[in-house]
Amino acid sequence: MKPANNFKSSILLPVFLIVSLIIPSCESMKEDPAYVATWEYKDKIYLGDLTLNTTRTLTLTKTSYTEVYVVRRDNSSIVLSIIGLKGDISVKGNKMTFTLMELGECVRDTEDKCTSAVKWYGPETQFYKDNIKLFSQTIVAEFEADENYLWLVRDLNGDGDTEDNGEEIEFKRI
Repeated sequence: MKPANNFKSSILLPVFLIVSLIIPSCESMKEDPAYVATWEYKDKIYLGDLTLNTTRTLTLTKTSYTEVYVVRRDNSSIVLSIIGLKGDISVKGNKMTFTLMELGECVRDTEDKCTSAVKWYGPETQFYKDNIKLFSQTIVAEFEADENYLWLVRDLNGDGDTEDNGEEIEFKRI
């Protein structure tokens, strides 16, 4: 009888090893959720005679986000300002929780003008300490995503509603 048990053991062990290697690799082959992508939203802001073009670029992974908000004068490529937000996200159903970890601003050139590059600052920096009070560190958003669009509703200023400009946005996949 012992040879039969050895035969079963010699077959079961390699099968178990193969199955244990295949299952994790099948998990990694799963398609990313629809929200995982780089998204863009463009808008114009009118301030009297001055018109500004704004572009929000939001990059979402399964666990993190980077949002860069660029402001330019209308009909100009010159960057006036950049606001950068970077952190973690968690998703449950149609709710996405943003947890802010870093703030960003434009890198300035030798003439102290904004470039299109972003410099990031973490909680240990003075820039972060000086500016974090202007942002909510945790925001719960409602979202819907497909292959072309991301609809995102967030109370960005913490006033208890999502009626303010820029709080309900339909991003386009880029």
